[in-house]
Amino acid sequence: MTNRVAIYGSRRQEPYLKELAALFSLLSGLGFNVTVHSKFAGYLNDNNIDLCGAEIIDELPEDTGLVISIGGDGTFLRAARWVGKREIPVLGVNTGHLGFLASCSLEEVGEVIGEICRGDVIIERRMVLWVQSSVFPDECWHYALNEVAMIKEESSSMITVKTDINGHFLANYRCDGLIVSTPTGSTGYNLSAGGPILEPTIDCMTLAPVAPHTLTVRPLVVGGDSELELTAESRTGRFRLSLDDRSYLMESGEKVWVKRAGFVTKLIRRKDSTFSAILREKLFWNRNNFEF
Repeated sequence: MTNRVAIYGSRRQEPYLKELAALFSLLSGLGFNVTVHSKFAGYLNDNNIDLCGAEIIDELPEDTGLVISIGGDGTFLRAARWVGKREIPVLGVNTGHLGFLASCSLEEVGEVIGEICRGDVIIERRMVLWVQSSVFPDECWHYALNEVAMIKEESSSMITVKTDINGHFLANYRCDGLIVSTPTGSTGYNLSAGGPILEPTIDCMTLAPVAPHTLTVRPLVVGGDSELELTAESRTGRFRLSLDDRSYLMESGEKVWVKRAGFVTKLIRRKDSTFSAILREKLFWNRNNFEF
């Protein structure tokens, strides 16, 4: 890893300003070249946080060796989009609610940086979905780390999603929507719709209908090399296509293609942060007594 660290963060950090100031002091003291995304830097400057000489940027420098995402899971998704296709490892530092993609808290980040420098962490390769349609705007980032969802525009009527897999007809889903999820996204929207929880590094994707109109349609797991062609029909003439935290209104009948992207997102995980431990900590897996 090079000694250049880039920081991306949520601009809702009021309870953590003291810890953020300590992080910049720590990185400077360790000799890292630190860069900060301009929007986050503006927020920090407004709160009188000393950036300790960090460079303010919009685009990642070529020699960046590590990206630190400070916030919740939504912030991590945006940080991954900032990294793009470059496969720079991302360390998630949770100051949000669930923090399923995070590896540590702000109080622990100094310890984790030491582990990274020693090579004493796990770097997981997380699948990204490539999504395409003939009507996407040119500036659209047509990739998703969590999921792609085709959802009805309004609450009054369902949509029908004709789904082909690898060139063969699969089903006409009559439902409120259809979610195509990566293993990383399986604990998000997919889980809320009744889809399965997947170990995040396995090679597959899931199709989970939202409020299907028939009992004969259930969530389906398909191989990671699968190529999907989706066509939504709606009485309103439109549907909503969501890619992680971004959404677009699309005309009824437009085709959407989904397959594995040609790159991955690299997520840093501590060695003691196993999948089973995360399930127990974040989703209260197998817990019988809850304390509120």
